[in-house]
This record gives sequence, C-alpha cells and structure tokens, in this order.
Amino acid sequence: MLLAAIALGAQQPPAIGLVGAYDWNNPFARIMRGELPVAKVCEDRQVLVFVPRDWVSPGELLVIPKRAVRNLLGLRPTELQRLMIVVQHAAEAQRRELRATGFQLVENNGATSSQTVFHVHFHVIPSFGRLPGTTDFRPNVPRPEQDGMAARLKSTWPTRHAC
Repeated sequence: MLLAAIALGAQQPPAIGLVGAYDWNNPFARIMRGELPVAKVCEDRQVLVFVPRDWVSPGELLVIPKRAVRNLLGLRPTELQRLMIVVQHAAEAQRRELRATGFQLVENNGATSSQTVFHVHFHVIPSFGRLPGTTDFRPNVPRPEQDGMAARLKSTWPTRHAC
C-alpha cells in the first residue's frame, strides 16, 4: 500500500483536486435545492448572492453560480463574465450601504489552495479602513442578523431588475 502511494507521486486524489465528480451534498448544492435556507440578497436563473453564516467582515457576500461547477476551471466564459458583473454589484452595494472603503475578492480552487466547498464561489469581503489582515471574523452569525444584512445590501443593489 505504501509503495502504491509513493508511485502516485504528485497526483492528487480527485476528491480534493481540480478534477473530480461534483459532490451533490455540498452546502451550496443543498442551498440550491432549498434544503439549507440562506439570507438571499439577489438571485436570477444563473447566480445566487447571499450572506454567509460565518463572515470575515460584516456584510461579506457569497456569489455562486446556480449550475453545479467544482471550481473556476469548469465555468463557461459567459458564466464567468456574469459572475464578475454580479461580484462588482456586490462590492458596490457594500460601498453604498456599509460605507466600505475597500473589499477583497477571494476564490479558491482545489484543497491545496484552501478550497473547502467544491462548488465555485466568490467571497466579496468588505473592508472598513483598518490595518490589512484585521478582520471581524464571526462564526455562526444569528439568522436574523444575516437577514437584516441581506435586506440592507439588497436595498442599495446597483440594479433592481437582476443580480
């Protein structure tokens, strides 16, 4: 068994690498099926934007495609374009409503790059003029607070008719 593992060398198991089967039980797949409720900010037939349960900074948003895609490499060019437009809208809503002075865009691909949910997703994390690396990380933000934040960001979403 050890020799077989050594013979694999640098190969990655499909479950954690860039290539592999889609996990239909990941949290985002469950959200899209309606099994896990979320504080939605915006949704159309291609994209869903919501406030995560755990946030790095108040007003953090997750932007996900509604198609089952493991990572950035699986996106069609038109899907990537649409996601980036929505990411831009998310950052603008954070600037308008929360007075964010900046934002981070985080998107990880593969376990070796810190991807933990194997469905492509973009974190849009607002910053508020503090030192780099300073966060307000909060796990398990209460649902009413998530809903309140979603309503605030929805109220200043750059376009009323689509994500």
